[in-house]
Amino acid sequence: MVGRTMPVLWPLALAEANLLLRHPLHLLGAALYVFTFFADLGGSQREAYSWITNTVAIVWGVPTFFAAHLVATAHRRAGGDELLAALPDERQRRTAASLLAAVAPFLVACVAQAMAAAYYALAPVEVERFPLPAELLAGPLCVLGAGLLGVMVSRWAPWPGAPLLAMVVLFAFNLRLRGDAMWLGFYVEFARWGPEPDSPGGWGFIDGSANWHAAYLLALCLLAGAGALAREPRWRGRWVGVGLLCGVAVVATGWAQLP
Repeated sequence: MVGRTMPVLWPLALAEANLLLRHPLHLLGAALYVFTFFADLGGSQREAYSWITNTVAIVWGVPTFFAAHLVATAHRRAGGDELLAALPDERQRRTAASLLAAVAPFLVACVAQAMAAAYYALAPVEVERFPLPAELLAGPLCVLGAGLLGVMVSRWAPWPGAPLLAMVVLFAFNLRLRGDAMWLGFYVEFARWGPEPDSPGGWGFIDGSANWHAAYLLALCLLAGAGALAREPRWRGRWVGVGLLCGVAVVATGWAQLP
């Protein structure tokens, strides 16, 4: 069964990845990233550090979430779900292909992040502290998570307004996290900005483990992927089990990253 499915899955995943990469919202996110890069070139050392570590998550990740959702729901919006329902494995295969396609924006974001880091490493532009590898990876992992979450929302809540509501909830959750608890959000400002009370602890860098934070983001990505696949009845049992393991990993890495 696996041998017959995989040769069909990969071309479908590549086609979905092509659609996702060329989607106007994903292109908008990439363009915003490039724009902010040139706009922030004349900033301070701290602004340079903060830009390298944080910009990808918001300006690229959020548009990718909506792009992934729209690509994953294209057949439903075109009225093709009834036709696909007659094929036992087609919906499951398309879900898996959409999840694999979400890796494409992640890889592109990794390349863009590496190029930006190389520029700051080689050019005569000082950075307050050059980011750790895990800090550089956090942004692209948010792009990956955005794509996977967009697919999951498309499967569990394929209704108009659902992706916007999901994004509002994520932003509200992240904004509620303050101080040490900010490590539990998908977006982490590794640098402290300003004196107390705006930034407890004053200037510097927040305590906690960037390595475990990257692992935490990866665990959240895997949980979103398992959640999307668990929507399909024929796969539900196995992927609920995988989701539970991913949930344990989220809790463990989330705890380990805290100061």
